[in-house]
Amino acid sequence: MNFIGMHNGCTLLLIEDEENLRSLMARVIALEGYKDVQAKDAKRGLKSLENVHIQVVITDVRLPAANGVQLTRILKEKFPTVEVIVLT
Repeated sequence: MNFIGMHNGCTLLLIEDEENLRSLMARVIALEGYKDVQAKDAKRGLKSLENVHIQVVITDVRLPAANGVQLTRILKEKFPTVEVIVLT
């Protein structure tokens, strides 16, 4: 997983409600040299963005109390420089 124009050491936020999948993605991201912050839902993910400088958000399209498309709109409104990847 190499993001064009991104350098190792950037921080990615993983928003995924399934703990096993979130942990697996975090391990892969760490192996590629990226830092990760994890959240199990959109509310916790947004809170993380307020507290940590994050460059990329990887989110599931299906989340409790929100979906990835709705979350992307909120993210782009509040954090326009953050890149968002929505997984299905």
